[in-house]
Amino acid sequence: MQFSSHGFCCIGGEFPKAVVDRETFEYLLPLAYQWAKTQEEFVLARGNPLGPRHAHDANLAGVRDCARVRVLLVDRIPLPENPELAEASKRIGIITEDTRCAGFGHALIIRVDAWNDRELILHNLVHIAQYERCGGLEQWVRHYLVDRTNCPNFTIGPLEEEARRIAREIVRSPEYNVGGCAADAAVSTVR
Repeated sequence: MQFSSHGFCCIGGEFPKAVVDRETFEYLLPLAYQWAKTQEEFVLARGNPLGPRHAHDANLAGVRDCARVRVLLVDRIPLPENPELAEASKRIGIITEDTRCAGFGHALIIRVDAWNDRELILHNLVHIAQYERCGGLEQWVRHYLVDRTNCPNFTIGPLEEEARRIAREIVRSPEYNVGGCAADAAVSTVR
């Protein structure tokens, strides 16, 4: 089984089996929100503003408040510290050891080896735009995870479909294809 480069979507092979029932989901949901909130706070405190290229892409992706977004380069995306949440996240494919980028709240965490993957970064900027539309991080986490639980085998939902579609459309559109991500030089790196 293979997951997409950001760990959110299964590509080919068998889909992972749903690993949480409704009761377990409701138990893990506040833990997932707390994990996302902690990650966002860390990135907001230590990350850098978007460079010109990523700010342009954030606008294209629908982010309303690009000035609040912070980006942090890391060697790996951290798994949740709670063992039950980490295990569920890995089995479902939301955050795994292979995750290359994550966007939630106003935080964009990019693994160093994904820095030039424009479509992946755009995908996660769309998640940031979704967060802004949802009215807050807790609401977005719930909406995103409920969407995923309402789809076969916990694999995709409307928010994921939207992020995939918008990122793909922007990358494939000649009018939006300007420069490379390498133009953004000022970033923080955590190793």
